[in-house]
Amino acid sequence: MVQQKQSTSDGQRADKYLMTGEQYRASLRDGRRIVHSGAEVPDMTTHPAFRRTVDNIAALYDLQFDPAYRDTLTFTDPDSGDRLSTGWLVPRSHEDLEKRRATLRISTLHTLGMYGRPPDYGSTICMGYLSLLDLFEATDPKLASNIRTFVTNAARGNAMCADVLAEPQSDRMVPNNEKPGRLRVVEERKDGVAIYGGKAVGSLAAAGHYMTIANLLFSDMDPACNIWCQVPVNVKNLTLVSRESVTTDSSREDHPVDSFGDEFDTFFIFDKVFVPWENIFVYNQDKLLGLYYPVCALAHWHILTRLWYRAEIFAGLAQAIVDALGTAGIPGVRMALTEVFAYAATLKAFILAAEREAKYTKTGVLVPNSGLITAGRLHSLEHYPRVMQVIRDISGQGLVSRFPEATWRIPAVAEKLEEFTAGHGISARDKNRIFNLAWDLVCGSHASRVALFEHLNAAPPAWIREEIYRSYDRTEALKLIRQRAGVSVDEPAAATAAGARSSFDLVRKETERKR
Repeated sequence: MVQQKQSTSDGQRADKYLMTGEQYRASLRDGRRIVHSGAEVPDMTTHPAFRRTVDNIAALYDLQFDPAYRDTLTFTDPDSGDRLSTGWLVPRSHEDLEKRRATLRISTLHTLGMYGRPPDYGSTICMGYLSLLDLFEATDPKLASNIRTFVTNAARGNAMCADVLAEPQSDRMVPNNEKPGRLRVVEERKDGVAIYGGKAVGSLAAAGHYMTIANLLFSDMDPACNIWCQVPVNVKNLTLVSRESVTTDSSREDHPVDSFGDEFDTFFIFDKVFVPWENIFVYNQDKLLGLYYPVCALAHWHILTRLWYRAEIFAGLAQAIVDALGTAGIPGVRMALTEVFAYAATLKAFILAAEREAKYTKTGVLVPNSGLITAGRLHSLEHYPRVMQVIRDISGQGLVSRFPEATWRIPAVAEKLEEFTAGHGISARDKNRIFNLAWDLVCGSHASRVALFEHLNAAPPAWIREEIYRSYDRTEALKLIRQRAGVSVDEPAAATAAGARSSFDLVRKETERKR
C-alpha cells in the first residue's frame, strides 16, 4: 500500500492517513515503469510531460489541510476516529452523497473539469463493489473479503485509484477469445495468478497508486479472461505507455488551463504480471462479470455531476465573453447563452432528482437512481458539442486574434493593441486573457482531447441509448394507452417494460435462489 510519513505531533496525529502534496509526489517515486515519446521516464514528478499534472494533483492533496476545505475534503471515521479523504467515504446517507458531491465540485473547479478522473473518482468503482458485496460474498466469500480490505487500506493510504476497463483497439474481425491483447490469466499458482495482455486509455492512472482492473463479460468467454482485481501501478512486469502530450509548458497568461498539465492517457502492457490472491475480487465466476454496469452506478453519478459543474464553468465563460465584447444587448447572443445556461440547469436537475430517488442496496450503500443518471448522461453527451460551438460562435474573431504574453511586452505594439482592441469596460490585454482561457477550454488540442474523452467516457451514446430502451419502465403508461384505445395485447408478446432482463437482475435472482 501507499507508504506515508507518520506524524508524531499530537495536533496532527488524526491526519496520519492523509498525504500532503509533497508526500503525494514522493509516493510516485516507487519504481513504476512509464514510457513517453520513446524513452523511459525516470521520475514523473520532474519530467516535463508529467510534472505540471503531478503538481496540479499535489495541490488538491494540500487542500485537505487547508481550513477552508478540510471539512469537505476529509471526514472522520466514526469507528476509528481517524481523519480520511472524502474520496473514500462510503455513501450511506444523503449527507454522505452531498459531501462527496461537494468534494467533486472542488476538484472540478480546481481543474476546470479537464480531468475526467480526478483523485476522488477511482474510489467510486470500489464503492460500487461494496454496494453489491452481498452478491460477491454469496459466490466467493474469501475473494469478496478482499474488496473490503482493499477499500480500508486504500482509504488509509489516501490512495488515488484508476478504473481500468477498456480493451485494446484491434482487428474487430478477430474473435474475442483469439485477440492477442485480451487480458487473461496465463498461470495459476498457489499464491496467485499471472496475467498477460493489454488494457487501454487508463486516464491519469500513471499518476495514481492502484488500478482496479475488470474484463467485461462476452459470449463464449474464455474462463482465463474471467478476472477482476487490483494492481499497484508500480508492480513488476507492468509497463505504462503514455500518449503524446496535448499541452506544453507555456506561461499561465497564454494558456491558463493547459499550463497546469493534461490528464494523460496510458496503454498498459501486462507481461505476466503477478497478482496475489488477496488482490483478486472475482475469478472464474462469469455471472459476476455481468454486474459491472450496476457496479459503475456511483461512477456514472460522479461523471454526470462533474459535467454539471463543468457546464457551470461554460456558463461563466460564455457570460465573460459577452461582457467583454459588449454584445449582451443582441437578442441572438442572449438566445445563444440560454442554450448554455439551460444545459447546466438540466444536468443539475438530473443529479438532484437522481439523488432524491436514491435507493439503499442490501449492503447499506446509498446509490442514486441509475435510470435518471443514464438519461442525464445521454443528454450531456448529445449537447456537449453544441455548447462548445456556441462559445466559439459568440467569441467572433477573439479566438483567432489572441496574442502571446511576449507580444504585450513590446511597448509600441501593446500601446496600439490597447488603443484598437479594448473591450467593453475591459482592457485589451484582459480581453485577450479571457480568450486565452476560452481557447484552452473549447478550441485547443487539450480541449479536443477532453471532448473526445467525454463522448466515449464509460460508454458511447449508442450504448447508452440501448440501455435506456432496455431499462426505462413504461409498463403502466402503455397499459393505460391500450386500455383507453380498447386494445388487448398479450403481455408476454409485447416487449415493453424494461426490455430484456439485465445480467444484474439474473445474478441477483440466482443468488437469492441459492440462499
